Amino acid sequence: MIIRQCTTEYKLVPIRRHVRVLAGLEGLRSPSYPVVEQWIGISTDEAIRIKPSFQAWQINRWPLIEKRMSRSDCIAWLQRHGYPIPPKSACLGCPFHSNARWRQIRDEDPTGWADAVDADRRIRTGFRGMRAELYLHRSCVPLDEADLSDDSNQLDLWPLECEGMCGV
Repeated sequence: MIIRQCTTEYKLVPIRRHVRVLAGLEGLRSPSYPVVEQWIGISTDEAIRIKPSFQAWQINRWPLIEKRMSRSDCIAWLQRHGYPIPPKSACLGCPFHSNARWRQIRDEDPTGWADAVDADRRIRTGFRGMRAELYLHRSCVPLDEADLSDDSNQLDLWPLECEGMCGV
């Protein structure tokens, strides 16, 4: 296992930068008081992800928590209003995917599968300070060679959604 910084580098930091642009704060010293209220779509079954803003200029709100809505409540609302059901969120190349999720990506999202296989190949030599080869699949073989047929004895580490707090 190596450091998990996906959410910080690819979600939190870019979102924070863009919010600063939208709020007219780009290139300026951050105010010491709230000027932004950010709504975050965390449902009751993932309430452990609720975190206060670490920025004095931003207040976080969780409207689904305020309405006491679970993921299943959100799905029911989407169905009642004719919207498609979104997939569970997680990074495409997350090494914590179950075999079932890897199969779903392979079978339903050929472009995503190709991207994941490419990412898996690119990380093989690791990073500075790493001695072993790295793989996205827990079997430590290239993703496109991994046996994805067996789900026995495999924990679903994120049964509802990606924790969304990698490295935080």
